[in-house]
Amino acid sequence: MKNAIATAFALTLLSSAAWADSIVLSGPVSLSGNGFGANTTALTIQSHGPATNSESGCIAPGLTAGSGACAPGDGVVGGSEASPIGFPKQAAPSLSSLGITSGSQIGILFDGVQPQSGNNNVVNINDLTLKLYSGSTLLYQVSGSFSNLATNPGNGTSDYLFTLDPSAVNAFNAVLAGNTNDFIALDSTISFPNQSAGPDSYSFVNLNTGLNTGPTPSPMPEPSSLLLLGTGVAGTAGILRRRLFRN
Repeated sequence: MKNAIATAFALTLLSSAAWADSIVLSGPVSLSGNGFGANTTALTIQSHGPATNSESGCIAPGLTAGSGACAPGDGVVGGSEASPIGFPKQAAPSLSSLGITSGSQIGILFDGVQPQSGNNNVVNINDLTLKLYSGSTLLYQVSGSFSNLATNPGNGTSDYLFTLDPSAVNAFNAVLAGNTNDFIALDSTISFPNQSAGPDSYSFVNLNTGLNTGPTPSPMPEPSSLLLLGTGVAGTAGILRRRLFRN
C-alpha cells in the first residue's frame, strides 16, 4: 500500500505542472477492505436523507463544525448537514501528530460510500478545501474539484488519493514556516446523480510513511529454510552429545 501511494504521488508531480495552487487527484487507491486503517478520519459528511442529491460539511480545530468552520470564499455551503462529531467521525489534527513537515507529504484519502440504484455509482466532489490553521486563525487554504468518481458501497472498497500540486506545496510551506504545531482541516461539498445517503469520508495520510494499517506480520519461513534449520539443530545436538561423552 505504501508503494501504491508513493507511485500515485509521483505521477501527480509529473502531470500537474500546468496546475497552480490546487488539490489534484493522484489516482484510485484500493484499501482492500481495510478502510482507513488506524488513520484518523478528517471529515465525514452525510446527506439528511435519500431525497437529497448533495451533502456538505466543514471542520476546524477544536472540533468546531458548521458554517462557521468553513473557509471564507471557497464556495462551500458548509454546516448544512447533521454534524457527525458525536460519533466522533472527524478531526483537525496537528501536522506534528501526523509526522508531516512539508506540504509535499500531505495525502488526502477519500472513501466514497454511495449505495445508489443502478450502475451509476459515482460522485462529484464539487469542492475539496484543505485549510492550515495556527490555533483558530486560518493561514492558508487550497481547493480542488473532481467529477465522476466511481464508488462502491461499503467502507474501504473504493478510495482515491488527493495531493497538493507543486505550486500549492510551495505556498503551503511558505505560510507554514516550519511550525508543525499548526493544524490542518477540510471542507467539502459532494453531489451525486442518484438519491443517496452516504456517508462519505476523508482521512489524512503522510505520504512518506503510507497507510497505518497495523504491524506487519513476520514472514513465515519457507519449507527449505525450515529443513535447513532442523538439520542445523540436529547437528549441533550431536556435537554437544559427543563432547559430553568425551568428558
